[in-house]
Amino acid sequence: MSLSSLKMTSPLLMALDEGGLVFLESVATELEYPTGAQIFDEDQYADTFYLVAEGKVGLEVDVPSGPAVLLETVGTGELLGVSWLTHPYRWNWRARAMEHAILVAFDADAVRKQCREDDSLAAIVYLAVAHEAQRRLHAARVRLLDLYPGAPE
Repeated sequence: MSLSSLKMTSPLLMALDEGGLVFLESVATELEYPTGAQIFDEDQYADTFYLVAEGKVGLEVDVPSGPAVLLETVGTGELLGVSWLTHPYRWNWRARAMEHAILVAFDADAVRKQCREDDSLAAIVYLAVAHEAQRRLHAARVRLLDLYPGAPE
């Protein structure tokens, strides 16, 4: 799958120049996950980040008092994974395919290295990850308020 075909659905890819797109394509692998398949688990080393090409992926968190709780669903064009960018590079969530999903997996070590050498790429990647992290934190807050309606705001 060419990243150019996903450019119109992904804010990260839209922001890249041709050189950035070519670089990301060079460290990308297409992966498929059937419905229910686990993509990564909490506290595992985050050596990859993903772009959802097709399908939906649920982000879950373990709850001591019961089964894992679905906090958010990530869909086409969205980044999956933000923990890969900052030390200690460990996932904070579990990701599971909610339906058949095609993901583009990027080598996080290679992207971090290239960002250290290319300020333009770094600015685009950091901004995209920061935006996604902020969006995800807000979504988690809203979801937790739904789960615990009596909690103070």
